[in-house]
Amino acid sequence: MIQQKNVHYFPGHMAKALESLAPFVKACDIVVEVADARAPFSSRNPVFMGLVGEKPHLLLLSKADWADPEVTKSWIDDYQRAGLPTLAGDLKRESLLKRLTLLSEPLVSKKREKEKKMGMRPQPLRLLIAGIPNVGKSTLINNLAGHSVVKVANRPGVTRAEQWIRLSNDFVLLDTPGILPMNYPDGAQAVRLALLGSIKEEVLPNDDLAVALLAYLRTNYPLSLKKRYGIENLCNLDTEFVLQEIAAKRGYLLQGGAPSSEKAALSLIKDFQVGAFGSLSLERP
Repeated sequence: MIQQKNVHYFPGHMAKALESLAPFVKACDIVVEVADARAPFSSRNPVFMGLVGEKPHLLLLSKADWADPEVTKSWIDDYQRAGLPTLAGDLKRESLLKRLTLLSEPLVSKKREKEKKMGMRPQPLRLLIAGIPNVGKSTLINNLAGHSVVKVANRPGVTRAEQWIRLSNDFVLLDTPGILPMNYPDGAQAVRLALLGSIKEEVLPNDDLAVALLAYLRTNYPLSLKKRYGIENLCNLDTEFVLQEIAAKRGYLLQGGAPSSEKAALSLIKDFQVGAFGSLSLERP
């Protein structure tokens, strides 16, 4: 990974969302934090930890079908040992309602005991869905609902305001806007988030991101471009050669017919973001 200097990226709507989130945390029963399984550390916002406090809290690693399963298991084990209930899943193909229910119930045992003493039926659990942009919060809500109830897009900034959504007699969900940390002193973390699509394209140059991605793949997944681009092994290939090969194979040409490394870099990043290279993880515990 390349190292960037401190990155500052904190749009106005995120600042407003952060200010308004605290009372919603108090009103909910469980905070469900969503992170990207390909970068389960970098795609978490440390600000949430301060807001969550003692509130019951679980972590859901989304897009698990695009992450290295062995690495994902290591992350789950690591977080579980630290006392954070964690699960991973494919939000588009796997129904997570039963798994989330099983993981949630032990976290609200005091609430259930109180209801029982008062002679009340179990009340719907109020889940606050939180996370940085583009990790799959809205996709999770649609998954739990069993149909589309909120707008989904593969780009940051789609959800701009909190909204309560009643799923059933068991769950009421609060969808919240994605909120990033104000600064990234660790430049590699910002690069990972840009590669995941959680930071808008204009913040970090695509050329630098392509260099970073190829350097990481060369070391960790050297055969990852074979199926998509026909590039057999990255180990002995420099970045410019790889980009020129991608451009030539995909027909990304400049006026005059020369291969366009710039278009190839953008294609490389977009293909990674949608899982076109198979199951890859950007960081390990």
